[in-house]
Amino acid sequence: MRELMTKEERHQHILDTAKHIFQEDGYDNVTIADVIKRSNVARGTFYLHFDSLEALLTGLFEDAVQKTWARIDPILSNMEISFETCTIEVIHAVFDMFQDDPALGAVFYSGGGQEFMQRKQEIMFKEMGGRLVEALEHRHGAKIPNLEWTVTMLISLIGDMSYYAVGQIAKNQRDAFEAHAIEFVLAGMRKHLEPHVPGSTL
Repeated sequence: MRELMTKEERHQHILDTAKHIFQEDGYDNVTIADVIKRSNVARGTFYLHFDSLEALLTGLFEDAVQKTWARIDPILSNMEISFETCTIEVIHAVFDMFQDDPALGAVFYSGGGQEFMQRKQEIMFKEMGGRLVEALEHRHGAKIPNLEWTVTMLISLIGDMSYYAVGQIAKNQRDAFEAHAIEFVLAGMRKHLEPHVPGSTL
């Protein structure tokens, strides 16, 4: 089986396997040996891809963020839809992502040391957050004061609420919960944007 995989496929296979192990057992209870065994790869092969368990966790997080961005980038790039519709669709995409793949919670909310936590902050708020700020300012054609703060709060809130919905909200109540989250986010975004983007349609 290992020989049939390309290097890229093997890399993704290790990531996917680790994600499910972290979900089942918790990051703090998993060892590199566990990942190697479940991935069915040689120890040397594992270290060709990751030099530590924390590096693996970081790789998982980067992979999850890239997949999230792949979902929302087409929405943000569509200048034909209003800002309000754009925001709603982005929130839908994030909620759907967690429901489609509950194991993502094991990535977003795993343990990990200081190095991982620092990298996690950079990925979420500098890289992904920076992309969101750029997309929003391009949409409005204006520099918006403190938009970075607004986006940081938006990312934190939606990520947390999406994960909470999967684990804590009954399936028949999730649509109502998501609608409530959307209403809350839109109220905050209107308050922040309206003074700086006169006449903008939210």
